Amino acid sequence: MSHKNSRPEQTFRVPLALRVGGAFMALALALAIFAVVSVFADGWMAPFPVTPRFLVILVAAIILGAFATIRTDQASSRTQVIALAVAVAIVIFSRFIPNEPLTLMAQYWLAMYAAFAFLCALIIRRSLIPKS
Repeated sequence: MSHKNSRPEQTFRVPLALRVGGAFMALALALAIFAVVSVFADGWMAPFPVTPRFLVILVAAIILGAFATIRTDQASSRTQVIALAVAVAIVIFSRFIPNEPLTLMAQYWLAMYAAFAFLCALIIRRSLIPKS
C-alpha cells in the first residue's frame, strides 16, 4: 500500500557555474581519452588530425557534461532529457560527417588542452564554495 507524501517536493536548481564546470570537466575527459587513443593507435608524438567529427564529438561531450545528473535525489527535468538526447543525436550524426582533417596538431596539445579544461572546471566549481 503506497501513500503519497503531503509535503511539496523540493526542486533543486543546478547553479550555472556547476553546469559550466561540468562541461569543462567532460571536455577535459574527452580530450584525455582522445589523447590516449591517439598515442596507442598512432604511436607517440604522431600528428593528431583535427577533423569535423572530432570537434562535433567534443561539442556532444560539453553538452553531456553540462546536463548530466549530479545528485541521486535530483529528478531529471525535461530540459536535461532533451539535452542528453541532443548529445546522443550529435554523436550519431558525427558518423555521417566527412572525416577529412582540417588541420594537424601535435599530440601533446590534446593533453595540454585537457589539463587546461580540467583547471578551468576546478576554478569554476571552486567559485561555488562559500567563503567564510
